[in-house]
Amino acid sequence: MKPRMNVYLTTAKKVFKYAYPMIRSLFEQNTDSEVYLYLVSENLEEEDVRTERELAQSHGGHIVILRFDEDMARGKIVSASDHWPLGTLGCYWLFHELLPDDVDRILALESDAVVSGSLREFYSTDLTGCYAACPDPEHKPAAHRELMKQLGGDVLTFVVSLYDVKAIRRDFTLERILSIDQYVVKAFGHSQQELTFGILFQDKIKFLPAADLCVEENSQSMEAMGYDYLVECEKTCKVLHFSSTQEKEKPWNPVYIMPGYERWWRYAKESPYYKEYFEEQWKTYRKKAAQTESLKKNITYRNLLLMTLAVYMMLMAVAGVWLMTLTTDGMPVNPLVWIAIAVVALAVAAGAAVAVRWVSMRVMGRRIIGQ
Repeated sequence: MKPRMNVYLTTAKKVFKYAYPMIRSLFEQNTDSEVYLYLVSENLEEEDVRTERELAQSHGGHIVILRFDEDMARGKIVSASDHWPLGTLGCYWLFHELLPDDVDRILALESDAVVSGSLREFYSTDLTGCYAACPDPEHKPAAHRELMKQLGGDVLTFVVSLYDVKAIRRDFTLERILSIDQYVVKAFGHSQQELTFGILFQDKIKFLPAADLCVEENSQSMEAMGYDYLVECEKTCKVLHFSSTQEKEKPWNPVYIMPGYERWWRYAKESPYYKEYFEEQWKTYRKKAAQTESLKKNITYRNLLLMTLAVYMMLMAVAGVWLMTLTTDGMPVNPLVWIAIAVVALAVAAGAAVAVRWVSMRVMGRRIIGQ
């Protein structure tokens, strides 16, 4: 009989198709365990996971949907933006309200990742004296590490983190977890499980080498660690996590191309959603193109003319004051000087308006690309 492995993943109906590579890789890479995958979701139905459940069963595994009540959570936690549903913070309710009583420990993963090796050894980590285990902070940005110093906690990495469910249930209440989150909200602006758990479990987190567990594949990590380091980590780590920056890059939305994208697409090709990945990406591109076109129409030549006129009038007013000063001092002003000033002022005004329009187009274009 295979040893049990409990795994947590949060997702939603709208984005569930993007979790397929994670789910498939989890079961294919962990045939040494009887995997129980707990999907925490506010709206996922049993029919939505029919294909994934058949996949799990073919590897001797199980998929269980844990219903998360967003209405109950509203007002207690604060999402980073409308882009992130409150269900992504369902881990706060995981220990006390969502998980079955027979779950003694659980491994947290995230949907935008793939498993590249067996997680059995990590799952069996001795947690004596600790509430959690996770990769060491080596791959975390310096700004994040400094933030945790200021908040007074340890640097916890949520993806590929292991929790002693029994100990957490015993020593912490749900109210205590939510009170720490409120402290995080006041200091950080919104709820964030890494910050909350880093504070809650301070000095009780077991750290293991990040290079053996997980590597973040995004533009930030590429700039900080370089291509060669990321590729070497791919050879040893158990999970590739495609976390995104403000550019919202993902394997299915390749703003940047990362080395690990090939592995995600390898599993995606076996997915029933393979065609949809392309169709959704095309929709995203067309939406951005339409936004760019709309921007061009909004910044019209009429606006350009009005801007030119405003700048021209301002320059002529300044020139008028200057020439009036000369006249008051008894210096005659040749009419040709007025004409020359008017021509130069018009040219400067037109140039300034064109420059402002060009800069506006570039700035708004970058914002659209980053959406």
